[in-house]
Amino acid sequence: MKTATRRTIFSAVLLTGLAAAAPFLCLIPLFSPGSDTAEQVSPTPGQTAATPAPTPLAEPQAVLLWDEASGQAVSVPAREYLMGAAACEMPIDWPDDALQAQMVASHSWALYQLNHSDGSGTAISVNSAQCSGWTSGEVLQSRWGSDFDANWQRLGELADQVLRALVLYDGEPAAACYHAISSGHTQASQRVWAESLPYLQGVDSAWDAQADGYEVSIQYTAQQMSDALYSGLGIQTSGNPDSWVGDTVWDDAGYVDTITLCGVSAGGTQVRSALNLRSACFAIAWQDGSFTVTTRGYGHGVGLSQAGARAMAAGGSSWQDILAYYFPGTEIREDAAV
Repeated sequence: MKTATRRTIFSAVLLTGLAAAAPFLCLIPLFSPGSDTAEQVSPTPGQTAATPAPTPLAEPQAVLLWDEASGQAVSVPAREYLMGAAACEMPIDWPDDALQAQMVASHSWALYQLNHSDGSGTAISVNSAQCSGWTSGEVLQSRWGSDFDANWQRLGELADQVLRALVLYDGEPAAACYHAISSGHTQASQRVWAESLPYLQGVDSAWDAQADGYEVSIQYTAQQMSDALYSGLGIQTSGNPDSWVGDTVWDDAGYVDTITLCGVSAGGTQVRSALNLRSACFAIAWQDGSFTVTTRGYGHGVGLSQAGARAMAAGGSSWQDILAYYFPGTEIREDAAV
C-alpha cells in the first residue's frame, strides 16, 4: 500500500515537471543522425534566408592554335580566343549579335577542326601579327590605340555571354565555317572541299549584295593572265588572247563550276586560287586589250556570311537566330563548351 502511494506521488511530480519544461524543449538544437551540425531553422518573419553562393563555373578548355607569326603552338584561354577571333573577323563597330555569332562560330569551328586534326593537337593555324584568324590583346592595343580599353571591355562582356555556347551536329561541334561576303547565296561544302555536310548545303543570303566590296573588277594584261594560268593551273596559252576564255558553267549559287581556258576545263575554285580572286563567283572577259575579271562576294562562300550576319543583327535577329539560319539542322547550345 505504501509502495503504490509513493509511485503515485512520483508520477504526479514527474508529469508536473515535464509540463513545466515543455515550452523550453523547442530551444534544444535538433541533430540529424550521424551529423555534428545543427539542422537549419526556418527564418522568423521579417528575416531573409541566406542564399548559398553559386559555385563558379570553370572556363571551357583552352584552344591550342598554331601561330604562324611566332612559328609555334600557343594555348589560348577560351575567352581570349573568342575575343581575338571576333576582332580579326569583324569590325568592332558591328552589332553585338553579329559579333557573338562570329564568336560562337569561331569556337565551334576550332573544336571541329581539333576533333578532325591529323594528331598535331592544334585546332587551326592563325597569324596573330597579321590579325588573321585570331590575335592577342597586345596586337589589338597597338591597332586600336586609345580605343583599346573600351573595345576590349566590350568584347569581353560579349564573350562572357556566349563562352559556353557551340553549334552542334549529332552532339559534336559542327564545322561552323565562315566567310566575308557570299555571292548572294552561300555555297555547298562539297563544291569547295571534299566533304558534303548536310548543314552546309547553302542558303539564300541576299543581304550580301548591299555589302561594301560585293562586286569588284580587276584587270590583267595578256602576259599576266598567261603567267597565272601556267603557274597556277599548268595551262599553256597560245593564239590570240580573245580566244583563251571559253564556256563558263555556274552552279545554282552563282559560283563557277567549270570554265574552259585555252581548251582546258578547270574548276572555279582552282581558277580563283590561280588568279588570286576574291571569290569563285566570277566572269572573265577580254576587252580593250586586257582581261577584266569581275567577282561577286569575298571568300569561299561556305557557312556563315559575315555580311549577312551583320544585316540580320541590324534587323533585330539574335546571334542564335543567325547561326540557326546559316547552319540549318544544327543545334545551338548555350551550355555545351567544357
